Amino acid sequence: MGQWSENLLDEVIAKIGGDPDRELVKEMLRQTGQEIDILTGRTFDFRGTRTVRFETNGLPFVDVPDLQRGTMQGEQSVHEVPDPVNDLITTVVQVTPLVTLAPRAMPVGEALFYAGQIVAKARGEGLLDSDYIRWWLRENVEGGEMESVLRRVMDPDLRFIVPILGFEFGGWGFQISRRLIWVTDKTEDEGRLFEHLFDKDEMKARRAPPLFATESVLIVTRLTSQPVDWAFSARIWTQGVNQRTDRPWPMLAKAIHAHGIPVVTVDQASSPMELACQVLLKAYWHGYVGSDEPLLARAVALAFPRQVGRVRRETKAPDLDAAAALLLEGLLHPGFDPARGAEASRRYVTRKASIAIKQHRKQENADRQPWTLIGISERRYYKLLPKFATKVDGRYAADPGEIVPRMREYLDRLDRTRSARADLLAGLRGRGFSEAAARKWLQRHRPEDALNAWPRKRAA
Repeated sequence: MGQWSENLLDEVIAKIGGDPDRELVKEMLRQTGQEIDILTGRTFDFRGTRTVRFETNGLPFVDVPDLQRGTMQGEQSVHEVPDPVNDLITTVVQVTPLVTLAPRAMPVGEALFYAGQIVAKARGEGLLDSDYIRWWLRENVEGGEMESVLRRVMDPDLRFIVPILGFEFGGWGFQISRRLIWVTDKTEDEGRLFEHLFDKDEMKARRAPPLFATESVLIVTRLTSQPVDWAFSARIWTQGVNQRTDRPWPMLAKAIHAHGIPVVTVDQASSPMELACQVLLKAYWHGYVGSDEPLLARAVALAFPRQVGRVRRETKAPDLDAAAALLLEGLLHPGFDPARGAEASRRYVTRKASIAIKQHRKQENADRQPWTLIGISERRYYKLLPKFATKVDGRYAADPGEIVPRMREYLDRLDRTRSARADLLAGLRGRGFSEAAARKWLQRHRPEDALNAWPRKRAA
């Protein structure tokens, strides 16, 4: 958020009220802004124009998350690829022209599903770890040239990219890469995660340089036109970034998915189908595919067979695709906080499976539900339930055969009271009381005295 936190300071203090410590509020805003930058992968702070050079080591594409279309000036071979969701910005830049064009390309959903399997391949081969970056440097940089590479990485205007994987399949290009960055106290915060390429012992023993690698980036591009006209990029997080449990994720989710770069969370337990489904779901949440994407339900069935199988058994769905469609209904909204890691995403899907089963049971037995018998909503039923039942081991011990008649009688009595009060208010208004005066009179007097009540005469 950068300078935005300064602009928000007075507004936040006004909402808090009182006389809070301005420096404390400013620090909280700064931390909040930093979290939002990390979750979105962008920096919401105008820093003017700057010169950026790319050293991609053979890769044709590079991610530039904060580039506005039409503002780039450079070689004719470099092109801004319009973002499919927001054509005013560019997330991917094409730095070299395509050698050959693909005559056709498979559908977007299939390409993204395949991209998730490529992420799984990179994870399985250890290519997403910092060990691979160190190996790549040893294999590709001669001993005498290492100092030159480090000097180039130290340049804040240079983006030094390390290639990890590259594929062409079905008319699409797939690449995974990481950027090297020299981090000092003057390094600008780009809303990205950094991983030090040397552990603490190496730093102490050899005085290792502050050389870091950013998070891995997946780029998917359609290769049927020159320059490329469709691209998708996602960040790959291999560990939980922040285990906070008090973050209001439901409040942030819509904004993060509307303006942020997708995050794919990976751990050792992530299966290829799970990652393929996750990429497709993230693409849907961020607007790259629609809810009518035919592969969504199938991807859920392949990625989470245990959860889908449970939904099928409990709901008696005709097949796995139908059960997956039921589970998918709960996944068509921005879901889990990606900073909590891949295991949290699996728990999220499991919880959604339980909710889908409960919703199905409610619909199947709608005419026998206690709130239906009473004629009220489920929400109101559970708000009233504490008046008629007590909790045992965290659950209300409520016999519907006993609760329903008691709650119905209570609601009928409440309706009669409200109706009588409305009649009394109407009678008082008819004798000259204002609405406010009539309500105040009923608060201070017995209802039976209302027949003889008259408003006070105004003083002459």
